[in-house]
Amino acid sequence: MSQIIEFPIANNQRSHDYDADIEEILASIPPKAREKLRFELIKTIDSYDAYFTQWSLSFPESCDETLKKQIYDLAHQEHGRKIRMLKDIMLLKAKVLVSEYHRAK
Repeated sequence: MSQIIEFPIANNQRSHDYDADIEEILASIPPKAREKLRFELIKTIDSYDAYFTQWSLSFPESCDETLKKQIYDLAHQEHGRKIRMLKDIMLLKAKVLVSEYHRAK
């Protein structure tokens, strides 16, 4: 017999302020150049298109509401994981852009 698992699973990760981290990374760049680097970050995010921001669900035909809720909760957790991954990519890209800027100067 199958077991019903309670969802969502508690997320024990502490909240992270990615915007503040990006601002800290960009702080060594003059304001005008900083805006250009922010634009490059936006282009990076846009290049991933819907991979990180959209998802679809399919339910088995004989699926009851409890199973649908569990599938939805799992998908929601996966979506949160993808968004955190995208934010980590943004942080790394910001570091790369700052490093390239300083090397060019």
